[in-house]
Amino acid sequence: NPAIAAAAAASQTAALAASAPTASPGSLADAPLPNTSQPSSTTPASSAAPVGDQLPPTYIDAVAAIPPKPAAPPATVPMAPQASPHDSVAFTAAWDDAHNKLEAGRYAEALAILSVWYDDASLSPEENRQLETLLGQLAGTVIYSTQDMLLPPHIVAPGETLENIARPLDIPWKLLSKINGVGPEGPTPGQAIKVLRGPFDAVVSVSRRRLSLQVGGRYAGTFAVAIGNGFSARTGSSVQFLEVQPASTMPAHGTVPVAYQPAQRSAIMLSDGLRIEAAADPGFVASTPADQVLLVSLADFADLADILGPGSQLLVRQ
Repeated sequence: NPAIAAAAAASQTAALAASAPTASPGSLADAPLPNTSQPSSTTPASSAAPVGDQLPPTYIDAVAAIPPKPAAPPATVPMAPQASPHDSVAFTAAWDDAHNKLEAGRYAEALAILSVWYDDASLSPEENRQLETLLGQLAGTVIYSTQDMLLPPHIVAPGETLENIARPLDIPWKLLSKINGVGPEGPTPGQAIKVLRGPFDAVVSVSRRRLSLQVGGRYAGTFAVAIGNGFSARTGSSVQFLEVQPASTMPAHGTVPVAYQPAQRSAIMLSDGLRIEAAADPGFVASTPADQVLLVSLADFADLADILGPGSQLLVRQ
């Protein structure tokens, strides 16, 4: 994902490192939600690009205003073959319920309601597009902004460090550092910092070539990936996060042929000998990494290394 424009000079929220022009994993610029209204009845539903053709935004701009309430999905929007009238009614009810929560300022509840529908096969391409856009925007506010929407703010005690604060919450301290804009000097006594409870988990979709995050049952972002055969062979099973291994300790690849060599040897180590590595080539998604490797962009790797931690699991599915 390329770098998001720094349109958040007046942002009142902390920002993770920007990495894409429209929806960077890690950017938390304070901006209003775009209009998420359904297209008019004159817009052919078939013109909506399938979700797999263009990945949705990830850590989208933090919500600065209640988004406009979109109309219910029109009856003319074709549903997926496996959809039923019950599915459509249920999603419309959830969509309306979530927007009622938004109007009441209950963003965390709205995110939880809509997260249940993420990647649901019964939704049409247009419904998926709008759902994923709104989920990304809500995740930006609820999870990655400085707004305290999940837990009360933590008041830093004398001598307390981010490591001390993050450990019982099952999240990496570096994530707290990014969210709260705390530098190397650490937090100051009496400072109120945003906290949340982990761990973050991930789902890798082999067919869609993407990794999606969730925390506490809430959607938390999406990343484009290139998937090695070692991951594909584990479809239906989970692997555990072990550690973030610095470049100096990474083993050599040996003679395994790969279509694209990772840009660095630092890795997020997983169980069963699997790992996540970074690629500098923007076209890496079409590449074939080594069997045990899941490739992500350099910027996404930096974010994932600060988000995944002890207790995190990665589920591989088709």
